[in-house]
Amino acid sequence: MGPVSAMSKPEITTSQNEQIVAFCQRNRVRRLTWLYEPLRTGPDARDVALLIEFNPADVPSLSTLAAMEDEAGNILGRKIDLHLYLREMYLGYGPGEDGILYDRADHMDIPIPKDKIAEFCKRKKIRWLAKFPRPSRASVTRYADINLLAGLASDAKLVWGTLDGAEELNVILGCEAGLDLKFSEVIPPDLEVIYSDAASIQSTPAD
Repeated sequence: MGPVSAMSKPEITTSQNEQIVAFCQRNRVRRLTWLYEPLRTGPDARDVALLIEFNPADVPSLSTLAAMEDEAGNILGRKIDLHLYLREMYLGYGPGEDGILYDRADHMDIPIPKDKIAEFCKRKKIRWLAKFPRPSRASVTRYADINLLAGLASDAKLVWGTLDGAEELNVILGCEAGLDLKFSEVIPPDLEVIYSDAASIQSTPAD
């Protein structure tokens, strides 16, 4: 069976949205996403399905997940199917940003420890490091809390196209960082520069 078709994100009230945020934060949910039109029929039919993701250490028991399904359904005023999303195992369809009901990244204040970032960048031959305004959400498989772009020196060490030590950056920031790489001294516009090693580095000229 191929992927089921995507559904549009149903409208919810401000009160429902606030309750969903509180529900997700209380239960340490990483992301909650409208998934698809459920396939159940008959007396057990459901109105909608939701995909719920946790960090591995926060995955609840099945009984707790069942109670969460009931609670989320009561908040939304719908019968819902709540599907647990495990990145290593989930093979079904995942919608893009329009389907996201809650994402913890929208509610995180991620401090930037500039001294540690500077030390990391110098060791890894990063000329500059800049932050995108928001994380990429092309699909549920894109899970970074913050997206960064690194301008690399020509002798920066890469392992299979990935910056050596990228996991270290996650530890420094205390979250999951998506890191894209670029061999350039030119910093693209509209990015927040959080490290720069030289005054000669320039932003992209205005048109």
